[in-house]
Amino acid sequence: MNLAQVVFKAIDGICYPTQNKLRFPEVVCQKDISYGESEHAVGDLYYRRDILNDGKKHPLILYYHGGGFVMGDKKCRVSISEFYANEGYFVFCVNYRMPPEVVFPSYMIDCVNAANYIKILAEKYNIDLESLVVTGDSSGGYTASYMEALVCNPWLSERLDCPQIQVSFKGAMLMCGIYDLEVLLKGTKLMGVIPKTAQLIVGDFPLKDDLSNFGEFPYVEYMSPSAFVNEKWCSTFMCWANDDIVCQNQGGPMAEKIKAVAPSFDTFEVDGFMNNHCFHLEFSHNKLAMDCMQKSVLFLKKLFAEETVAV
Repeated sequence: MNLAQVVFKAIDGICYPTQNKLRFPEVVCQKDISYGESEHAVGDLYYRRDILNDGKKHPLILYYHGGGFVMGDKKCRVSISEFYANEGYFVFCVNYRMPPEVVFPSYMIDCVNAANYIKILAEKYNIDLESLVVTGDSSGGYTASYMEALVCNPWLSERLDCPQIQVSFKGAMLMCGIYDLEVLLKGTKLMGVIPKTAQLIVGDFPLKDDLSNFGEFPYVEYMSPSAFVNEKWCSTFMCWANDDIVCQNQGGPMAEKIKAVAPSFDTFEVDGFMNNHCFHLEFSHNKLAMDCMQKSVLFLKKLFAEETVAV
């Protein structure tokens, strides 16, 4: 593992106990549902017991975990998945291949396949395909926003040589995500972590240590989802930390773009070093994190004011 992989694996290990402290006894989970050919193409489906056979269809939240693009696992997002499932939603939290196993743009193939697999899930579970939400944190926020970018820009799939996305999202929840890679690479290097991550993402492309030739990467014009926000964008909730040591200057600019076009839009932002990257995952003990999560729930309730329909 290179430096970036070591750092992000350590972060997951350190944060796991507090970020996954809460459990919701009425929520059950079907683990390791295969949605593709890769061993990493699996997801966990969370839902509250009482919604399975209540004669109604229910919204589904598709969750992409974070991990700096190069690490992370769905098992590190149990509490937040159960939290949303306890509110009455299906939650499909997925793993996917990451760099260096796959590089950009092949990184997107599993992520699109996971979204398309929701149609298969709906054949077995009472999922409302007209009421889907995509979400993710950190690099998972990047992925979630990119899935919406693919919906809004169908031609983009051909440019990336990835499958066409076959579902659409009524809403997106983008949590402390990365949306503009050029801004990211011009910011803090995190003691070398960001350049090491960038090299893994671009694979064999000979990236310079100072990242000065990143603009020569063949797919560079397609790498930032912020470039593809348009009038088709769905209703969105965003959270970010203004003093984020990882995603500097990411939340605000993306928020301005989405706010200008989305049917509805809401945000939760925090200040202070102690409320930092992915602060919302600490909702078991951090008041601001819980406030953020509750605000996201209000966003969902408004989005799905008429969410349930007869099966």
